[in-house]
Formats: sequence, C-alpha cells, structure tokens
Amino acid sequence: MSAFDCGPGALHDCGRCGAQFVEHAALRFMLERHDELEIPVARPPPVAWQTGISVRYLPCPVCHAMMNRKSFGAGSGVIVDVCSKHGTWFDAGELPRVLAFVESGGLARVRRRNAEEAERLARERAALAAVHALHGADALPFAQDSTILDFLHDLFGS
Repeated sequence: MSAFDCGPGALHDCGRCGAQFVEHAALRFMLERHDELEIPVARPPPVAWQTGISVRYLPCPVCHAMMNRKSFGAGSGVIVDVCSKHGTWFDAGELPRVLAFVESGGLARVRRRNAEEAERLARERAALAAVHALHGADALPFAQDSTILDFLHDLFGS
C-alpha cells in the first residue's frame, strides 16, 4: 500500500484493489473540510443489496485485529470497516461516495436528526419525571410497546 500524508494522518492506497485505509485523524480532517464546503453535490444513489455476495470481515492493516463493519452515516449507502484504534477501510470507490455524501449535507442531516431525537427523549424523560412526581412510580401502567408520550396523551389528553 502507498501512503499519502493528509496533514494530521495518512491515507494508505492499495494499487492492486483500489481500496483505501484512512487513519482516524486524516478521515476527520477530510470530513471536516468536505462538510464545510456545503456545495450542492448530487448524492450518489445507494448501492442495491446484492444477493450471493458473502460478507468478509477484514483485519486492520496496522494491528491485524478484525475490524467492525458499520454503515457510514444514516443514508450514505456505504458500509465501511473500522478499526477503533487505527482507521477506516474503504473498498474501491467508497471514499469518494462518502465524501460526496458529506458534501451534499449528509452529515448535517444526521446531526440534525440526532439532535431532534435527543430533544424528543429529553421531553419524554421530563414528562415521565413530572408524572412520577405527581402520581408516584405506580402511576405508569403503560404497555411495553407504547411510548411514554402515548401514555401521557392518554392520561392527560392533548
């Protein structure tokens, strides 16, 4: 693999298969630069699931421990292999797809969704604490499959 200095880390390129292994600091640097561009880039279509392709777990090229397969951001359509200590493995063509996803605002959308979910959970926890303070712990007979907000809506109305 050929190594290229990317400022805070390195990108290792495999001339044989076209894959890249990007050290964590270098990936963070690249993502931050592409996230700041805010260029309206057409997002590449997600790759359709192909049957008959076996999933292979890859060893980290640095420490040789098996890497974890993870979806890069919600909606990018790219599954990457990650060594928690050293970096991320991108199969041929995946790094440009990830960078295009970031440039199209993909990470900003994920951050917004995560913030909205955190706010929703905080509201549910506050509502639960209020019910608990008013009625005690035994006042929460909601079913396992219903949400706290559904229960509160039923209890107090809209």
